[in-house]
Amino acid sequence: MFNLTQELVKILGIDPARLRLEWISSAEGTRFAEVATEFTEQIRSLGPSSLKQAA
Repeated sequence: MFNLTQELVKILGIDPARLRLEWISSAEGTRFAEVATEFTEQIRSLGPSSLKQAA
């Protein structure tokens, strides 16, 4: 299903780097925080999305 979502993102003109899937257990709070921080930094480094906001 994730591969299908990746294809849809490409079709919509969204940079695939803005999509990420991680499997994290509810017992891995520290890991979740690390992934969230890392992904946030990655998105910020990409800059604003080229998509226009819907009205």
